[in-house]
Amino acid sequence: MRFKHILLFLLFFVFGIGSAYSQWDTQISQYWRMKQFYNPAFIGETSNIESSMLHRRQWVGITNAPVTSIVSLNMPINFLGKEHGVGAIVTNEKVGLYSNTSMMGQYTYKFKFKGNRFLHVGLQGGLFNIDFDAAKIHIPDSEYHDRTDPAIPTAGGDKIIDAGLGVAWIAPRYYLGFSVSHLWEPSFSLNDNSDAYIARTYYLMGGYNIMLDNPLIELQPSAFFKTDAISYQVDITAKAEYNKMFSGGISWRKDEGFVFLLGVKIRNIDAGYSYDLSSSAASAVSSGSHELFIRYSIPLQKKKEVRGTKSIRIL
Repeated sequence: MRFKHILLFLLFFVFGIGSAYSQWDTQISQYWRMKQFYNPAFIGETSNIESSMLHRRQWVGITNAPVTSIVSLNMPINFLGKEHGVGAIVTNEKVGLYSNTSMMGQYTYKFKFKGNRFLHVGLQGGLFNIDFDAAKIHIPDSEYHDRTDPAIPTAGGDKIIDAGLGVAWIAPRYYLGFSVSHLWEPSFSLNDNSDAYIARTYYLMGGYNIMLDNPLIELQPSAFFKTDAISYQVDITAKAEYNKMFSGGISWRKDEGFVFLLGVKIRNIDAGYSYDLSSSAASAVSSGSHELFIRYSIPLQKKKEVRGTKSIRIL
């Protein structure tokens, strides 16, 4: 019975549900760790080469629920006396009978202002491969179901060109970014009778680091808003970091529930875990969603060594 409901949802999506388009881009609970996934203007944000990986299993317990893997690589560069950022991001998502893979190149131009503040203007473009396993469509044996119905998809998928752009204001203690994905709302076909498109989606995110009297503790509130101009979703996050090493917090997601967060930084490695506890109807059949993140950073500039007279006591 549960699989039947999922199948109906998938077919409903294929034949044109507008409000479902807002869910095309995968949902990330640790959005501040992978900002470049939603906004290319955030690449080259630091002075490091950064390699990031994220894996998410959504709605564990539901058959064919979304499973997402993301790999990102980006770095700052200096060219003709100007600062830029370049990168690439690869995403693979399996949801229902779909298996979607996107490969995007990303670029950012940086405008530097006083106080070590930057305005980033970024763009991305690449290939989107959409696969659909029509052979696994389940059609019950009954007088009410026609296996030869031409509306049932029979093809394997499609390839489309996709692009996005964004801007970001980045300061030492805060950031704010706005971006648009799927600029021309690319369409794809599963067969001659089954067409759909990916709706243009808008993202707004921001965060602030608040220093307390205790220098070991730092509060890091943030918020994330996304919409396709039909429906919208909001994440509000309260997070704290201790000694630049350990972090934890909680997010509230409109109409869906809460997300519990943990993180740790050890030298060049930054890792995080999140658990989504849903308050929606999905909680009746799912034990929640899990997300793992890891980033490895390579500094491009070596720290300057302080030269001085050696003490005989430390020889």
